[in-house]
This record gives sequence, C-alpha cells and structure tokens, in this order.
Amino acid sequence: MTAGAGHGCVSFLGRREDSGLSDFPGIRCQHQLRRGRGRGPRPRPKTPSFPHRAKAGHGEAGMKIALVGYGKMGQSVEQVASERGHEVVARIDPALDSEVSPQALGDADVAIEFSVPAAAIQNIRALAEAGVDAVIGTTGWHADLGHAATAVEDAGTGLIYAPNFSLGVYLFLRLAQDAGRMANLLEEYDVHVWESHHRHKIDHPSGTAVQLADLLVNRLSHKSRWSEAPPGAAPDPRVLYVASHRAGEVAGTHVVGLEGPDDRIELRHEARNRSSFARGAVTAAEWIKGRSGVYTLDDMLAQRFAS
Repeated sequence: MTAGAGHGCVSFLGRREDSGLSDFPGIRCQHQLRRGRGRGPRPRPKTPSFPHRAKAGHGEAGMKIALVGYGKMGQSVEQVASERGHEVVARIDPALDSEVSPQALGDADVAIEFSVPAAAIQNIRALAEAGVDAVIGTTGWHADLGHAATAVEDAGTGLIYAPNFSLGVYLFLRLAQDAGRMANLLEEYDVHVWESHHRHKIDHPSGTAVQLADLLVNRLSHKSRWSEAPPGAAPDPRVLYVASHRAGEVAGTHVVGLEGPDDRIELRHEARNRSSFARGAVTAAEWIKGRSGVYTLDDMLAQRFAS
C-alpha cells in the first residue's frame, strides 16, 4: 500500500489560517473546504427536517447517545458517557440482532460508531437519514468519504471522524511531525513507523499509522512515498516503511523510529487501555451535537487551542 492509497483526503500540514495554529496534523478534504468548516455551528437546512431531533447547543450534559457497535470499545464509551452525565438510549450491534434505523436509534441526539470498515459507510448513511449527528471511530472506510459527505450534507447533520480519538495521540502526532522536520536535516537517519494492535483489529496499517506516514513523507524530502514493509524484498531508501503487528489484546502502540549509523531515536505512544479513546469520542460527541457538516478531530482541537 502506498501513501494515501484508498483514502479520500490529503494530509494537511501547512499553516491553519482559520485557527491561528501552525503545522497541526490533520486531514483537510475538498468538500469540507467548500463548506467553510471549523467556523462554529451553522443552521440546518429547512428540508429535510427532523423535529424530533431538536438541538439545544454544544457540549452540554444530558445528551442521549446511541452506540453503534457494542464491542469492548462501545462498552468503554458507555462507561465514560455515563460518568459524564449522558444517557445511552440505544445499543446497536449485529451480535444484538440490531441495525441502524430510526426505530433502533429512538430519540438519540448523537451516535458514536465503532464498528468494522465494511459497515461504516452504510451506518453513516443511515444515521444521516435518521437526522442523528455522528462520531465515527471506525477506520479503513475513508475511500468512501465523499459518499459520506454527500449523505451528511443532504441531511444537514453533523459528522466528526478520526483515525484515533485519543487526545494523547493528537499530541504524539504533533511531536512526530516536529521530529520529521528535524530528521529532514539529517539524512543519515532512516525513519520508519511501526504499530501494534489487538488480534481483532482487521485493517492494517492502522489509521493512525497511515496519518503518521503521510505527515512524515510530507516532511522528509528524501522519502517519496510510504509503503507497508515488504516481505523479503530489498528496501528502497526513498520509501518510508510501515510495519504492522497483530497479537493478543494490545490496545494500541505506535512508534516512529529514526535509525542512525551509531544510534537509534524512538518516539512512542502506547495506550494502556481503551479509556483515552472513549473519552475523546464522548468529547467529540459533545462538540458535534447541533453542528452541520463533516469535521475531523483536528477541527475540534484547533478551536479548543485557539480559544
């Protein structure tokens, strides 16, 4: 897999004029640029309308949340949501013989979706048609981002997505970006990415590893693209290699390695459990409620850092 393959967005690593932040890693999509995203709540279109989905503002306690995907991640989200004063009104999962529909969603304000790549775009469309704002934590579906944006735009709902909702990972991405910028001045250091997750994770490399690889290639003039580590092939010095590992119940580890002739530098983020992802997803749900358009975690945090 080469850089950006199968993804509907390009890495945005330049200056953010709208946020006052410089060089924050994120993903900017053309449909989002047209909509002028990141400027706060916008009025919903008059049609279609969802009178039973009245919006009362952003970030307030007491939201009604639907969980789409009720595995270990969904259960962790439920615990965090309850601790923050929200009510889970729907749990939708094939294992529970349920699927996304207006009836299953009930009176949910926001849905938090952690399912599988093959189901994500169908879930996004169904949530938009039901008038429910969405937080999408599933990875591996971004080739369909344009279709998702159309569904959300037509419905006038809001959607925020990220390859990783951990705020610690967001900081890690920025540190990695700075490391890439400095490593560009020292070509004797060969940069690579390694990630490890639990054996149930289907996609590889992880969405976070893809984001890391994109931002590093953008910073390293001697790397023309990234690729998954080749089995048995001679390495190409112009390629940044990404290796993946799946075993046990590892919550998630990402490493940026800089291999020099005499030493090794390693930048590492290791999730101890799923709570950091769950907290970030619930925070995103509080933020997306009542907004229209498609956003990334970068949009939410850019506004937070700018305030």
